[in-house]
Amino acid sequence: MNLTTKTALSAIAAAVLGTLGSPGSASAAEVSWTQWTSAVAGTNGRAFGQMVADDGSSISVSYSGQLAFWDAPGSNSFWQDGGGTYTSAAVDNGPGDSGMVALSRLGTRTLTFSQSVGNVFFALIGLNAVGYEFDQDFTIESSGPGHLGSGSFSKQITADGKYRLTGSGEPHGVIRFVDPVTTIRWTSLADEQWNGFTVGTYGAAPVPESSTWALMGLGLFAMGCFRRRRCATA
Repeated sequence: MNLTTKTALSAIAAAVLGTLGSPGSASAAEVSWTQWTSAVAGTNGRAFGQMVADDGSSISVSYSGQLAFWDAPGSNSFWQDGGGTYTSAAVDNGPGDSGMVALSRLGTRTLTFSQSVGNVFFALIGLNAVGYEFDQDFTIESSGPGHLGSGSFSKQITADGKYRLTGSGEPHGVIRFVDPVTTIRWTSLADEQWNGFTVGTYGAAPVPESSTWALMGLGLFAMGCFRRRRCATA
C-alpha cells in the first residue's frame, strides 16, 4: 500500500468515525413525546397515552387529577414553537401534534409510567404565575413564545423540599427531571383559565439510511486494509 492510498483510507476512516460518533447528531436527542389517546375531563380527570423508550419498548403513561380539556394527536396543535421554545441542546424536536392535557384548577396531580423512565421531559404551555410544585428535582431546558404568549420560568426549592416552577408572563418551554421516575406528583398552586402539558423521553434511534450503511461499509473496508497492512509488515 503506497503512502497516498494509506493517507486516503485514513481520512475515510476518520470521517466515518467522526460522522457516526458525533454527539451533535439529531438522532441522539430525538424525543418521543406521549401520544395522548384518551381522556376524561373533570375534577377527578384521567388521561392515557403511550411513548417509546430508547430501547424501542412502549411505555404507558397515565395522568390523574383535575383536567379541563385535552387535545388528541393530530387534531389541534397547541405546541407552536416561537424559536427555541421546545428545543435545546438536549431536545431536538417539540411535541408537534402529539396531543396535550390542559389544567385549570389548583390541586394535586399524578403522572404514572409503566416502567422506570430516565430523561423525562415535561413541556408546558402558558404556566403563568400559577406555579407548579413537583416532588422531583428538575432543570429548565428551554423557554420562549408559544400559543398563549411569551415569558420566562424560574425555579425555587421550598422549605419543605419541593421543587417549584413559576412563570413570568405566559411562559412556554421544557423542563427535564433529574432522576429516573415511575411517578411524578405535583401541585398547581392556583386557579387559572388553563395551562397545558405533555411528557416525553428519548426515543429509539432511527434506523440508518442506505447512505449511512454505505459509509459504514467504506469505513470498515478502510480499517480492514490497515489491519492487513500491519499483519503483512509484522
